[in-house]
Amino acid sequence: MTEETKNSTLQCKSDHIGPTLKFPRNNLFRYFTIILLTFSLYLAYLIAAPFLHTIILSIVVAACCYPVYKRILAIVHGREIWAATISILLLVLCIAVPLTFFITSLIPQAVDSVHAVTTWLQQSQSESFLADIQHNPTLQWLHEKLPFFDINEAAIKSYLATISKTVGQQVVTFGTSALGDTLNFVAKFLLMLLIVFFLLKDGNKMIAGLKYLWPMRESQEDALLHSLRSTSRAVLVGGLLVAIIQGLVGGIGLAFVGITPLFWGTVMSFCSLIPIAGTGIVWIPASLYLLVTSGWQPALFMVLWGAIPVAAVDSFLRPYFMRESSGVSVFFIFLSILGGLKAFGMLGILYGPLILSFVMVMLKIYGEEYHHVLSENSRH
Repeated sequence: MTEETKNSTLQCKSDHIGPTLKFPRNNLFRYFTIILLTFSLYLAYLIAAPFLHTIILSIVVAACCYPVYKRILAIVHGREIWAATISILLLVLCIAVPLTFFITSLIPQAVDSVHAVTTWLQQSQSESFLADIQHNPTLQWLHEKLPFFDINEAAIKSYLATISKTVGQQVVTFGTSALGDTLNFVAKFLLMLLIVFFLLKDGNKMIAGLKYLWPMRESQEDALLHSLRSTSRAVLVGGLLVAIIQGLVGGIGLAFVGITPLFWGTVMSFCSLIPIAGTGIVWIPASLYLLVTSGWQPALFMVLWGAIPVAAVDSFLRPYFMRESSGVSVFFIFLSILGGLKAFGMLGILYGPLILSFVMVMLKIYGEEYHHVLSENSRH
């Protein structure tokens, strides 16, 4: 058989076999690629899972710092490494340094507050407190107007003893775990700084790669990214600023009535992140304490201070900082924060609005993509 005959025979065989195997082979390659991709993504998730919250928080911080990074990038003539490094140094100066000084001055006040409470509960001050309760004019007036309102001295003593024991146990537990928690926090903070550095430096390339792989129109991708970016900035920057300002205003009021301002003002800042109760977790018990120990004037001042200046910060400043999320109803934002707290803990304050924003954008995209189908269904 000549060479030309062999080639002709092989060509005929390939023409005959090719159409039969081409479609199944392409399907096999496609499915195999998808299976390998899914498996590789699962392995990547297993690697990232221990640091998932840190990674998400780093993305949010990078989104908030990106405008500053762009300005620095223009100043250093497009040198990305220099711009990212300077941005990280500024972030450390703005967060770590003030936080360190704040904690070093907060710890003595916290120790003094806990020591004063335990000493008061364990020593004779509690006896004088019970005597003051029995002769307190406000409580006597309440007992006259409300006969069922009674004060059981034995029950109060038992309750004070329980509180004293609980406070002591909590102090011991906190002392043993404080070192480990501090080291864990420092490690996560350093990891966050490293991730933020690379997100600032290579963020545009990462986003471009994701947009290339994401099977959506470019306008839809931009809308999704803009919504998540604006929501994260509003929640993180706005929420933290409102918490700090509320703690500062609340601390001023506490200082006026003789309560340790730095420690309890800090507690008030954290409590302001909690929906519904908020700063009332601090100033309402403080008002009751003042009512019993110092009379109605300081208690009334604390109530008015918590209800007017402190509450005004939340009522007026939070909507201002959340203006970028104004497309979403305040009611739904409120529900998303509550649900986020339930599902993710304190990070739910951030995750809840982000998930809500993602859902709202996807619903909008769905409405745009299937507008003709939805319009026809609505006619019928």
